[in-house]
Amino acid sequence: MPTYIENARARKALAIAAQHADKAPNPLPFAWDGSAWTTPSGERRDLPLIRGGMGEWLASLAEVLHSCVFEDHAPDPERAARLRRKAERLLISIEALHMDAAEAECTRTDAEQLSALADRLEVTATAAEVTALKAVSDEILSAANGRATHLLSLASQFDLFRAPMRDPAEWVKCLGAAPRTVHVRTSAAWDAFCVAEPGVVRSLGAVAGKRALFAAMDKRFGGRRKLSGYEGWRGVALPDVQASA
Repeated sequence: MPTYIENARARKALAIAAQHADKAPNPLPFAWDGSAWTTPSGERRDLPLIRGGMGEWLASLAEVLHSCVFEDHAPDPERAARLRRKAERLLISIEALHMDAAEAECTRTDAEQLSALADRLEVTATAAEVTALKAVSDEILSAANGRATHLLSLASQFDLFRAPMRDPAEWVKCLGAAPRTVHVRTSAAWDAFCVAEPGVVRSLGAVAGKRALFAAMDKRFGGRRKLSGYEGWRGVALPDVQASA
């Protein structure tokens, strides 16, 4: 039976990952939408791909934090903010002073070094927490599916790892208006919403999703009416959906 990192220690390490996620070299590849881990565009993937993406992302962040913590830079957020402002001023000066290519390159290098030092000064993790984060990433990549799934479940408790819940009303606000002679079925509106917001649909479910969507449609386009034997709304322009007159 393999020995895994304690759950409390793993959760604390994931909290550190959520706190310093902006220092990861790559964007977060997956997010928890309430029912599954999905890509940023809301698409589902199989567990091996999710494990690979999340494990590698956590490992890359652990490597960055390791370089910060083990160089013995005491956290100093105020100094970090000053360094970032100085780096920004250097980058602005490149165009303001019309620097030549060689001088501009040297200035960019100076700005990058200031930003890198600011990154290190913003890290509040301990060496033990960074080591634990590396252990978590290793287990997600190589442990049994059950253990990896449990660690991903711990990660899903943090807002950083959760997909933003979008209100169907926001989608309805973006719909165009059509002539009043155009009548769109409720089923067509639902199909268009499912295509546009698959992550939200999976999070809400069909029953709650339709209830929220149809209420928003009623509010914007007026109450549903039955015309030609089906229920729908007048004057709605749906994207990529054939409306019925």
